[in-house]
Amino acid sequence: MSPPLKNSCPGQRPGSSAWPRRPFMMGCSPTSQPLHEVPHSRHLCPSCRCGRGVPRVGQTGWPWEGACGPTVFRFPPALCRAMSHQILLLLAVLTLSLAASQHRDQVSCKMVDKEVLCQGLSLLQVPSGLPRDIEALNLSGNQLRSILASPLGFYTAIRHLDLSTNEISFLQPGVFQALPHLEHINLAHNRLAVGTALSTGGLGPLPHVLSLDLSGNSLYSGLVERLLGEAPALRSLSLAENSLTRLARHTFGGTPALERLDLHSNVLMDIEDGAFDALPRLAHLNLSRNSLTCISDFSLQQLRVLDLSCNSIEAFQTAPEPRAEYQLTWLDLRENKLLHFPDLAALPRLTFLNVSNNLIRLPAGPPPGGEGLHAPSEGWSALPLLNPSRNASAHPLSQLLNLDLSYNEIELIPQGFLEHLTSLRFLNLSRNCLRAFEAQRAGSLPCLVLLDVSHNALEMLELGARALGSLRTLLLQDNALRDLPPYTFAGLVSLQRLNLQGNRVSPCGGPGEPGPPGCVAFSGISSLRILNLVDNEMEMLRAGAFLHTPLTELDLSANPGLDVAIGALAGLEASLEVLALQGNGLAVLQVDLPCFSCLKRLNLAENRLSRLPAWTQAVSLEVLDLRNNSFSLLPGSAMGGLETSLRRLYLQGNPLSCCGNGWLASQLHQGRVDVDATQDLICRFGSQEEVSLSHVRPEDCEKGGLKTVNLIIILTFTLVAAILLTTLATCCCVRRQKFNQQFKA
Repeated sequence: MSPPLKNSCPGQRPGSSAWPRRPFMMGCSPTSQPLHEVPHSRHLCPSCRCGRGVPRVGQTGWPWEGACGPTVFRFPPALCRAMSHQILLLLAVLTLSLAASQHRDQVSCKMVDKEVLCQGLSLLQVPSGLPRDIEALNLSGNQLRSILASPLGFYTAIRHLDLSTNEISFLQPGVFQALPHLEHINLAHNRLAVGTALSTGGLGPLPHVLSLDLSGNSLYSGLVERLLGEAPALRSLSLAENSLTRLARHTFGGTPALERLDLHSNVLMDIEDGAFDALPRLAHLNLSRNSLTCISDFSLQQLRVLDLSCNSIEAFQTAPEPRAEYQLTWLDLRENKLLHFPDLAALPRLTFLNVSNNLIRLPAGPPPGGEGLHAPSEGWSALPLLNPSRNASAHPLSQLLNLDLSYNEIELIPQGFLEHLTSLRFLNLSRNCLRAFEAQRAGSLPCLVLLDVSHNALEMLELGARALGSLRTLLLQDNALRDLPPYTFAGLVSLQRLNLQGNRVSPCGGPGEPGPPGCVAFSGISSLRILNLVDNEMEMLRAGAFLHTPLTELDLSANPGLDVAIGALAGLEASLEVLALQGNGLAVLQVDLPCFSCLKRLNLAENRLSRLPAWTQAVSLEVLDLRNNSFSLLPGSAMGGLETSLRRLYLQGNPLSCCGNGWLASQLHQGRVDVDATQDLICRFGSQEEVSLSHVRPEDCEKGGLKTVNLIIILTFTLVAAILLTTLATCCCVRRQKFNQQFKA
């Protein structure tokens, strides 16, 4: 919207009109000659009008050099008419500009139902001329600096107002009170702390507002109280990404209905006692990314979700005698400095607990003086241990579903630590210092679905036959497992995904087949679908290793020198969809790949293969990786069955022949198969230098063939000539010998 028109010039007398500027300078003269006859004067006095006085030099009180004297003169009528036309033209132009500005406001903003979207339009003020009955107005991402009651107050039906990501530093007093239906205000990422917004009474009373976002405004302690007014209906408040260092007792006194409070990414170091007492309905509290060091006497019984991640907390303790039962179900303490497992004895409803990225070390043995939740030994007061005679349902962590203990310094799981977590579904113990893990007791962790013990130093793994009955995913990669009991995984009746990458596990052969000492049986596990045995230093994959185990994904990569016996993958023909044998140094592939009818992805990269089995019938293979092998030809007789299914082919790093690869050239030309890096795919003409496959033309191969034919003809002619000469020479020698014998006789 254009700024309002000014009605007077600087120094103009009240009641006088503005003078239109001329293309040349006019000024006052002490003489009585007409104004148009004084071309050399420097300034024009503001009172010089048609039929009025002429300027007089020497009088003060005006911002120009000269002043107007009493001398009377009259402008020529033609000049007056011309000046009148110019004034009217100027007024018309300004009026049209104002109308055009209002029209642009209406055209630039998009309207969906009763929501107006004006974000990112470089607006300097709230647009006028919008429909009066709009209910949502989005002005985010503009250049607003102040919010005035006009024209915002015209839109009295607004419920949602988004003013985020602007430069607002001034709020006219009562600007939001003029909107009786306003429920949601977003003032995030503005400049409320550096302007006059605080000195004008802040936001004022907000009787009907339900959510308020003040994040990213550089607010610091003491200013929040001045900015927040009475908001009896406010349920959600965000003060995130500010500069708060302390929460006072009266900070939230005007928001008694608050349910969600977001204070993440401040520098909070102190929370005064009773700071949340005025919030009896507070259920979600986010204090992450602050500078808190200790939580003692935690007493927010009504709280359900508490995020304390990314602080410097060394201890977490609940109040010794809470007034009521805690409702907390979600507690995040990751990335702190906890030395011991937190005190959770008073939190029976807890379902989610994350204490990853701390310094936790669990005690190695039972506490002295007996067992119990409140044993005197340090570090044991909150461990999930119970007297076996007590009801397990009364355990403080009996409702826990998700426990994350990753990235700590745990060396040993104390006996009984996990026994009473009867509802636990997800357990993450990765990135610790564990050397052993066992779950042997029948019914241990009955609901556990995922167990992650990867990236430890595991040497021993003992899993009972009737333990972990619901386990579907077991992650054991990057440990030191070897010489495991043969049927370690056979008792996991629900296991679907097993990752053993980076260990020293050797598979046994089929049922009844003798295997090396310490081998692990992977046959007969009817539930297993995904198996990863990458980088296990396997030397031999015996026949029948996966019989009666309907795997869909099998990764045997990074086992250099692996000998894949005939029939090693027998039993997987009807189920296997992904097979990886990358980096094993295979020179011959003793796997009848065309028999695997469901195979979709095959990785044979980084081997020494030069031939493939013939796919003569249509199969399901979609991705074939043959990089860094010894292939020179991919004949159509071997690849023809892939034409209907193959979508991507990797061939870099092979000594491909430029001629004789008719099937490959056809796929490139027709575009049915996406060959990786086609522009850089290198081929050779016999023993000549390498060229780009994309630059090879059919006539190049024809010339090469003609040269070969000519060479063969020349060699044949030479050979025949040599034979004839040799025969002739032999005959001559025989004749000469006979002649000599006759002469002597």
